[in-house]
Amino acid sequence: MSCVLEVVVEHGGGDERIFRDLYPRLRRFAAVVGPVEEDPDDLVQEALMRTLRKRRLTDLESPERYLQTVIVRVASNQRRALGYRRRLVQRLAPATEAPPSFPSDLTELFRLPAHVRAVLYLVEVEGWSFRAAAEVAGCSEGAARARASRGLRQLRVQLSEERT
Repeated sequence: MSCVLEVVVEHGGGDERIFRDLYPRLRRFAAVVGPVEEDPDDLVQEALMRTLRKRRLTDLESPERYLQTVIVRVASNQRRALGYRRRLVQRLAPATEAPPSFPSDLTELFRLPAHVRAVLYLVEVEGWSFRAAAEVAGCSEGAARARASRGLRQLRVQLSEERT
């Protein structure tokens, strides 16, 4: 957090206080939404940097929702880039036998797209309304409900297949 906080302090104003208050929640959110390979602090820092280039946190109506929206978008971009790199490495690497993998419930969760994980986290863990989660995910309330429903259904199917 210290590196991120230096950026906020450099920016000045009341942004530091706002960020200190939001940081723990933003980090948890980034850990759920971001790719497994990505450090949540890096996601929060990237979202903060992108936000501060355009405006101050004190100028935002809801800094937490705004930063969460940016985190979802950054996570989606990173996930896409990581997928591209994985496919490239697979094509270039010699064929070898893969080590055995032992799936976990988190593995199944991270197979869901970032925008679905964001809605599920905000609604199921944080207790947000679908309307509020939809604002962060950048979709309508109906789309947020559909994403959550499909995501939960997909998790149930994956977990039930794993048990049999």
